[in-house]
Amino acid sequence: MAGVDPYVARLWFESVDADHSGLLDAKELRQALDIGGLGYSLQQAHQFVRAFDSKGNHKLNVNEFVELHRFLSAVTDAFTAVAKGSKTITAADAPQALARLGYTLDPHALQAVLLRHDTDVTGTFAREDFLRVSLFLHTAKRGFAAFDAQRTGKIELSFNQMVYCASYLA
Repeated sequence: MAGVDPYVARLWFESVDADHSGLLDAKELRQALDIGGLGYSLQQAHQFVRAFDSKGNHKLNVNEFVELHRFLSAVTDAFTAVAKGSKTITAADAPQALARLGYTLDPHALQAVLLRHDTDVTGTFAREDFLRVSLFLHTAKRGFAAFDAQRTGKIELSFNQMVYCASYLA
């Protein structure tokens, strides 16, 4: 849905905005994703809201909803392109799939992220596993950017700032 029609997105959004607030909470988001054939759990919907809520109100507006859908589509497209018909990708394939999403990590950082999300310790990642990796990197990038006001690519954090930043990681 990278080229989502804004009118269609707004209609889809409004169809589940039960209180007509112009915002979706996690329950409403889950319903919207279900309608779109994207069966995610309520816990995942909460993670999506945390990752894409730019106002800090624990809800998504229509633009954030569209951004989330673009992200989910991009993750699916990257996974599918690298998996080539398989239901999994290997840790060796992960850098190529992540590069399609704009993430290039040094080997140590990549290994740490993959180990964190390889819950069955097989070195392979199903689409849901790859989504978790991608969502983690999305939230890490957002958290980093909040402290990199000069856009230098380097930040210095106090312990409290580190804890604050880490609290937003998916």
